[in-house]
Amino acid sequence: MVDWNGKVAIVTGAAQGVGRAVSLRLAEMGASVVVNDIQEEKLESVAEEIAAGGGSVHAVVADVGVQSEVEKLVAQADITFGRIDSLINNAVAYGGVEEADVNVEITPDDAWERTFAVNFYGAVWATRYAIPVMQRSGGGVIVNVGSTSGFSGDTVHVAYAASMAAKYSLTRSVATSHGKRGIRVNAVASGLILSPTAKQNLSPDKLEAYNANLLVDDFGETADLASVITFLAGRESRYVTGQTIIVDGGFQAHQPWHAQNHIVHPQAPI
Repeated sequence: MVDWNGKVAIVTGAAQGVGRAVSLRLAEMGASVVVNDIQEEKLESVAEEIAAGGGSVHAVVADVGVQSEVEKLVAQADITFGRIDSLINNAVAYGGVEEADVNVEITPDDAWERTFAVNFYGAVWATRYAIPVMQRSGGGVIVNVGSTSGFSGDTVHVAYAASMAAKYSLTRSVATSHGKRGIRVNAVASGLILSPTAKQNLSPDKLEAYNANLLVDDFGETADLASVITFLAGRESRYVTGQTIIVDGGFQAHQPWHAQNHIVHPQAPI
């Protein structure tokens, strides 16, 4: 396990799911972790678990969809620990606007605005404020966490998908403009992860449809995604920058009729 002693990481959207798993993993490896979310009670639970395990943690309740609160988050990390080595932009707006976010004709402006505020501008603002602090200590690493929705069209969730695509473009641009200034930036595009929330919300029919198109034996869980994020956030990935790593069990790797291959390509061996 990589030694993160003396390093400081910010994790947004840390109250549950992947953000929680990343925060606990970083703390276990020795990092001081600034955990952030808008869900105060759940965030405190994560902070308490890290502290109980002997980790160094500071919890900041802030809405990354509000610029002044993102500035406060980064400032709190700097004041508390005096440096920032890694920034994991994990927070996303999805559940709160999911029903309103349908297609370009009927998705209302406020759903577009909230989705982009959290998913895209939150990463922009956090990156803007974190870079000067990172550079004081010789540089740092940014990981933008998103979804494979940013690569493929769908019949719903147009704002969400567009915000993910923008996040990946931001990743490449900042990696290019600030690489020689000591800043590495990568992104992770996640497919379906069986978090506790996903297990509750997805019907057996939906799970079966997803599973038929995986190229691995089973669904990924939060720990699978957290391991990729922490790899990209640390020095083991020092030669990787400007990339978007897809973590989806092979879902994006095949033709869309994979699950119906026996019909489309009956000559193919089973």
